[in-house]
Amino acid sequence: MTLSDGDVALLARQAVDLFAPDIEIDIVPEDPVDPYRWGAQAWLVWPLIDDRRSVGIRVAGSASPSEALAHLLDQLSDYGSETKRRWGVPFPPCPGHGHPADVTAEDGDVVLRCPDTGDEIGRIRPDVAP
Repeated sequence: MTLSDGDVALLARQAVDLFAPDIEIDIVPEDPVDPYRWGAQAWLVWPLIDDRRSVGIRVAGSASPSEALAHLLDQLSDYGSETKRRWGVPFPPCPGHGHPADVTAEDGDVVLRCPDTGDEIGRIRPDVAP
């Protein structure tokens, strides 16, 4: 499966809604060799945190929905926790700990695990079917 513009929009919204539902996003297709013939092969997802673009998160069209969502969540964890609004708030949260959960794609889901114990603490099904 190749991700489409609509798939990336749904997955980006799903990731940002888990982070902070009121944050807007801007999605820009990367400029492939011939975008009019082949379509966008990757996108930059720009969460608008603290009323400005934070960092562009590259989503490859070849990623599965769970890989793309895991990547978006992982990048939001890295960059979002360093913004004024979310400074020091772990994302995704690891219950009972002050650190974020590890995020991986497994069997079509995004799996959240405690980095200390390796215990699974949650699963997220992408809003886009594989």
